[in-house]
Order: sequence, then C-alpha cells, then structure tokens
Amino acid sequence: MGLRVGVVLASDHGYSGTTGQLVTELLDRLQAGTTVEVDTVLTTDLELGSSCPACLRCMTDGEQACPNFDRAAAARRVMDDADLVIFATPVHSFQVSASMKRFIDHFAYLIHRPAYVGRPAVLISSAAGGGHDAALEYLRSAVRRWGFHTVGQLGANGPGLARPGYRAKVDAALDELAPLALAAPNQPEPKPTTADLIGFRVAKILVDSGREDGPVDAKYWDERGWFDAEWWTDQKPPFVANRIAGLVEKKIRKGINEGSADPYRG
Repeated sequence: MGLRVGVVLASDHGYSGTTGQLVTELLDRLQAGTTVEVDTVLTTDLELGSSCPACLRCMTDGEQACPNFDRAAAARRVMDDADLVIFATPVHSFQVSASMKRFIDHFAYLIHRPAYVGRPAVLISSAAGGGHDAALEYLRSAVRRWGFHTVGQLGANGPGLARPGYRAKVDAALDELAPLALAAPNQPEPKPTTADLIGFRVAKILVDSGREDGPVDAKYWDERGWFDAEWWTDQKPPFVANRIAGLVEKKIRKGINEGSADPYRG
C-alpha cells in the first residue's frame, strides 16, 4: 500500500534551498520503501498578507469567514488528504520563518477545532547556525494543538553539510527517520503526555466559556463528545498525567471564576 505525504515547506527557496533539499532526501528514502504520492504547499505562495488580521472570525463564525480562506484552502487540502505531513522551515533568528509563522496563525481555529487527531507529522529545519531547538519545539507544539503527533524531527546546519563528517551524521539521521515515518500511519497514536492533557483541558475551558461568542467551536466539541471526555480519543490517558491535568484545569477555572488569575510576569 502506498503513502500519501503532504509537505508544508516554508522556505523562500522552495526545494532548491537547504530545507527543501533535506525534505527531498527524506522523500527519496520513503520512496525506496513504498509508493509515495507527494502534495506540496509552499507557504510563500499562499499570499496570506503580512500577518493574520486577528479578527477571530475563523473561531466565532467558522473558517470560511476568514478573509484569506480561499488563499489558505490549498494548504488545508494538502493536510486533509495526507497520511503523513512533513512541516519544514528554515530557522530565522532562532525561530520558524516568517511565512511558517503566518501559516500557523491563519490556522489558529484548529487549536479550537482540532482536525488531525491521530495524524503523524515529521518536522525538519535547517539553519546557518543554531536555533533548531526553539523553532522545532514551537512547531511541534503548534501542530500538536491541531491534533498532529510528531514521530520524528531533524534540524541540520546548512554550512555543515559541506563537511563529510557532519554530512554522514545527517544521512544517518535521515536513515533512522525514514522507517519511523513510513510506519507511523499504521501505528496507534502515542499516549498523551501531561502537556498534551493540559492543552486539551485548556482548550475545553476556552471553547466552553466562549459558547456565546463562538458557537461554531462549541458545536464541534459537542458533536464529538469532547466536553465529557478526558482526551480527543477513547484512549485512556495515563493516570498520573491525567490527574495533574485535572488539577491544573480546576486551578484555571477557579482563577477565572474568582478573578484571581495573575498576569504573566515570568
């Protein structure tokens, strides 16, 4: 059976740049193991404007109300149709690229209405220096809120690829990543972590408290029975992690109800 891979590539250089080349090298390894159909969206081609307008209409009225809905639709189709999605970005100033950030911002409604529960993702980055940790962690956290679970990631130093020793290490990392990606669509979703469960409960609070302003979100959760659930799926969460998440939820709800929540000051 073949594999349909969606690629979200957030580089101005497309597949000719270092980030795109790393994606190509991973795809080559996947194609050596099975028939692979690849759909790509270049975030720089989406014409999403300088930034998300932050009108919140995607949450209150539905994603079709976003002024950039039609321009973002191609990216949504790529993710919808894929068995596995590769999110790839160069590291710019110790973060994801501007076009990747703009892409993520335009799909903010997926934080409230996750559509990719159980869908595996691979994350790739390249940098002239460092910053992979911050960029990939942000990217992993963002797509996790949409339902994706990351099965592997790779951050590579672009100039280092010209050095044989480093190049060999990157090749070895790609060799290890490919079988994980190939197997992921047929593997059960990993057990949720404490952070995952806290994120689920925070989303529940946001959606439940915003029923009047955001009935679209509430309907989405009602239809899936998530208001009465402990996780997106029927998988039983780990006891300790779930208990901690429950205590955090109670503390947040108490702070909201009593007005005792504190502003963040580090």
